[in-house]
Amino acid sequence: MVQLALEKIRRSHYAEARHDLEAALRAEPEQPWAMSYYGLCLAHLGDVERGLKFCAFAVERQPADVVLRVNLGKVHRMAGNNAAAHRAFVFAWKVDRRHPGPASELARMGIRRPPVLGFLPRNHWCNRQLGRLRFKLEHAFGGRPSL
Repeated sequence: MVQLALEKIRRSHYAEARHDLEAALRAEPEQPWAMSYYGLCLAHLGDVERGLKFCAFAVERQPADVVLRVNLGKVHRMAGNNAAAHRAFVFAWKVDRRHPGPASELARMGIRRPPVLGFLPRNHWCNRQLGRLRFKLEHAFGGRPSL
């Protein structure tokens, strides 16, 4: 059941995969992979909060599983919590540096530069304006300026 659901998830058929995963969870309620992918399906279908709970519960069951951590990170990102998503991806990457999942998700998120004025919050208007200026200068001169 879970393998069939994974194939449907790869094809972005989340509603169909959710039904297969519900059947798998009825048969084996504590199965971490089924819980994690069920949470991912729920998040894609709009129920991000419940999806987050299922993914977090799956990670509690198997904390060292890279795939479960990546799924948790994806749902955190869908919830708008990029910091928690980044933590989940980095943890998964540290567990297995050769696994493509965490590395590709970290690359997809990109690397954020530190704020220009470190003593102010990242979203402060000064940091936002200076960050935009830094970006424009870097691109005008073809790379990062050396300060």
